[in-house]
Amino acid sequence: MKQLFLIAAMLFSATMSFAQKQMKDYWVAMPDSVVPYLNKTKRTEMVDFYQMGVKAETFNLLQGATTLDSLTATFADVTLNPTARIQLSLLPTTGGDTLICMSRTYYGEAPETTVSFYDSQWRPIPSAGLLPTILPESLVQRPDTMTVERYDDLFRLVDPMMTYALMSSGGQELTFILSTPMVTKKEKMALEAILVQRKLKWDGEKFN
Repeated sequence: MKQLFLIAAMLFSATMSFAQKQMKDYWVAMPDSVVPYLNKTKRTEMVDFYQMGVKAETFNLLQGATTLDSLTATFADVTLNPTARIQLSLLPTTGGDTLICMSRTYYGEAPETTVSFYDSQWRPIPSAGLLPTILPESLVQRPDTMTVERYDDLFRLVDPMMTYALMSSGGQELTFILSTPMVTKKEKMALEAILVQRKLKWDGEKFN
């Protein structure tokens, strides 16, 4: 009986330990291959700085600055360098597991985002079934008050068609937006009339 009690206590302790893992733990444990110029020492240093209430910036292995801009129990926002940013979220599932969602945005002529998923051990998971395909064409819409000719003229300005995504600070929502590269400031303002955003929410199994 005592042996069964000890085994049960150990299992309970292990379960509680897993349940208490927060984003900072996953961030530190992240394989170096995900962001090759940020090793575990650098990632730990950033968390320490953030928890001390000072700017969580470190010089990465390429001698550029990387900043941990936001960190909660389930979310992290990191400026890797002036042209790249990642956002991380811990997603609870109906099966009791935890998934890691990462959006990686590159800022070139216009922002473009890729979204990836990992299990709790940082093993990649296919996004099929977890995230619907967002076609750039679905992020434009002709207002009823706009002529077809005017809409077509504006639509032709968006070339190439690229999308980027913003993750909510809670990590449970992804908002997809159409990028507008290679347009003037005046054209970009005109395009606002036909751009629409698509917000997806995590339901425990997928974003929809």
